[in-house]
Amino acid sequence: MPAFRLLIVTFAVGLITSAVLVALPPPASAATGTSIAALADANLGKKACSINSGGRKYFESSCTGNGGQPEYWCADFARWVWASSGVADTSRLNAAAGSFYTYGEEYGTLSATAAVGDAVVFDYHGGGVADHVAIVSQANSNGTITTVSGDWNGEPGSEAHFASTSSVVSNAPAYLGEVGASPAAMGMTISAFVAPVGVGVVPVTGGTRFPAGDTLTAGEEVTSPNGIYTLNMQTDGNLVEYGGGRPIWSTDTQGNSGDRAVMQDDGNLVVYSSSGAALWSSGTGGHSGTFTLVLEDTAGLVIDGPSGTLWSRQPQPGILSMGQTLPAGQRLVSANSLYNLVLQSGGNLVEYTAGRPLWWTNTQGHSGDHAIMQGDGNLVVYSSSGGALWSSGTGGHSGTFTLDLEDSADLVIDTPSGALWSNHL
Repeated sequence: MPAFRLLIVTFAVGLITSAVLVALPPPASAATGTSIAALADANLGKKACSINSGGRKYFESSCTGNGGQPEYWCADFARWVWASSGVADTSRLNAAAGSFYTYGEEYGTLSATAAVGDAVVFDYHGGGVADHVAIVSQANSNGTITTVSGDWNGEPGSEAHFASTSSVVSNAPAYLGEVGASPAAMGMTISAFVAPVGVGVVPVTGGTRFPAGDTLTAGEEVTSPNGIYTLNMQTDGNLVEYGGGRPIWSTDTQGNSGDRAVMQDDGNLVVYSSSGAALWSSGTGGHSGTFTLVLEDTAGLVIDGPSGTLWSRQPQPGILSMGQTLPAGQRLVSANSLYNLVLQSGGNLVEYTAGRPLWWTNTQGHSGDHAIMQGDGNLVVYSSSGGALWSSGTGGHSGTFTLDLEDSADLVIDTPSGALWSNHL
């Protein structure tokens, strides 16, 4: 009988404990973690247009995917290794490194710990966009891992030039295999480990349940069953959800010496200051029944009640909701994954496609802290000292506003009655 790595995560916060139900067994697979790692190692030194170890051309579309030229091919290589090792279904994977993350979300195989044969995704930005993916070739007892990367050490230049000069490399020395770690050997942050379906893992689905009456005191957190997402009540008063070590949502209540977050019996999730003042709430008080806050494996936050969902914060590709912030270093990604908006640490808000800047606020050199879609309709970039570096000039309105990064590349402040502002790309 094969040994399965069960993704059953338990945790404790005060008196809070939780466990995860195991989903149905995955489909059979001819692959093993060892065979996946061996195949990755067998192709060390190969390039985008090499004959692979199976005697055939290339690794998926590594040599031709860029209009007949070599494309960035780390995901091509990882997908080819899984498929050629006998992983049952790789049809959800493509040439985007982030497709491995969304594969893990769909099949319930995201994990915070590494096993041989897993894919490790680096710098996942949401919306199916990540900077790199590699294969875990060795998982050591001291918590370090060794990985094999396709499309590594290419020469600077165009996509075709980088891809044609890069190769399959064993990333050394061994580095800490932990979500949120930023190993020097990689120069990126680990966002998740993804197990291939049917290989040493039983998928899980579900969420961590936080019943009414329970409290997160300052410094405490709860973790999603797959270990990827955490909800942290920070000592500065901000309730923050993290994914892969990166903030993806917050109540924006920092600087208030927060004391606790409470899932109240009336259905309201409330953040209180150390003096007892309410800093933020979900606005769902005054109900009767049994309520539970759920941190889902897909990053969603949901308040469940007797009649269904009372409140929900679900990831929305390309949308910054009213009152929501984009912290420095974080990205907003369009639904089609072609465009991303990033607030750089130097204070410049920049829209990119394929690494090429399309639009920016020209506010670099100011130590930027965050951009916020304000409740008055104004999009504002603030410095770390609290000064406004740039705005869309649309303040003073009332209503509901969202900042949308559309599939057409346009950045739009939307209202129910139409666009309030756009960068018109």
